[in-house]
Amino acid sequence: MRACVVLAVGAQRSMNEVQKEFTSLVDEYVVLKLALSNYRPTARRLPEGYEIHGADARKNIREEERSLLADNFEHWSGPYDGKLKGWRDDSPIFVLYHGSLVAGLYLCSQNEFDENKKWGQVHYAFMHPEHRGKGVYSVLFATAVEKAKEWKLEGLILNSDRHLLPEVYLRWGAEPWKRLPKPRPRKRSLLRQILGRIC
Repeated sequence: MRACVVLAVGAQRSMNEVQKEFTSLVDEYVVLKLALSNYRPTARRLPEGYEIHGADARKNIREEERSLLADNFEHWSGPYDGKLKGWRDDSPIFVLYHGSLVAGLYLCSQNEFDENKKWGQVHYAFMHPEHRGKGVYSVLFATAVEKAKEWKLEGLILNSDRHLLPEVYLRWGAEPWKRLPKPRPRKRSLLRQILGRIC
């Protein structure tokens, strides 16, 4: 009986609180390796109204993309096209909800660690907070894995600074590899700070 009461109290936490905790930033990067042969795919499907799109959708959602990247990554500043190792024209994978961008990631055919020439990397996975908890990311990630297989990759490097996301990757078959400290953000020069206030 007591366990039921504790569960009921715990259940009162809102989904937003749980999702905020789930995606909160941590002080380091957790880097994992996912051999594609070990991937355990999700059985989930996108809910009604959601669709997967590739780079072809970009011209219509560019501002939404920039906005979501800035919201999801504290020190993000673009553009990044071609700057990520192994970037391809078909690297972007997006999820749209009734035509609006709600999630995305960038799959690259190489990785920044030079771990293995046949291993790619997932970069900048982002999601609009109102669409978390619906299985959207698991389907987006499964799409990236399928594309990586089409590219004849053997595995993917996954790197996260989000609370609990590495545990999700472990459930999907990834293995822990290393932990890296976050670099300190560069301070803007005094001249840039002054110009930023004037302009």
